[in-house]
Amino acid sequence: MSELYFPSLSPNNMTGDGPASASELHGALCGLLCLDSEANRITWYKKLFDEIDPGEEEILDLTVLFDQTVQALNSLDFDLQLELPADDAPLSSRITAMSDWCQGLVFGLGASGLTDDTELSADCKEYIADVINISQLSNDMMEDSNEEEVNFEELVEYLRMGLFLLHGELQPIDPANNSVEH
Repeated sequence: MSELYFPSLSPNNMTGDGPASASELHGALCGLLCLDSEANRITWYKKLFDEIDPGEEEILDLTVLFDQTVQALNSLDFDLQLELPADDAPLSSRITAMSDWCQGLVFGLGASGLTDDTELSADCKEYIADVINISQLSNDMMEDSNEEEVNFEELVEYLRMGLFLLHGELQPIDPANNSVEH
């Protein structure tokens, strides 16, 4: 994912309930896109967060984030990357960002209409339960070690691939006309 900066997400500029980080924002967008194939690329964030008030440049970055995420979710290469700190960042900050991304995904799914009554495969239900559990991780539960680094990378890959599974189930492609079914 490219390095986008959202000043309105900084603690000094938060005006109410909204994403606390770019990771949480990206997770929420992924949740929205799993359920809303008609999301507006310019105003999508307003559907999720009442209190976010981006400036002009930030709106452009939000649109870029939307476009990149839609393109990656629909890619046959499965090239979506979670909005997380770079690999050279401390493991603790990457774990916090992964937890934020998961919180955002759960929020985005719920805010977009996912309920307990939504029909999902057992694999998707398990994935959502796992996302909820991962969202509750705290970085003080882990130590910086090669083993924890590998565990983190495996969790990120699981989150990525599970997202494709969930998106594919909620937004199936109709091969007859190559468009999303409604």
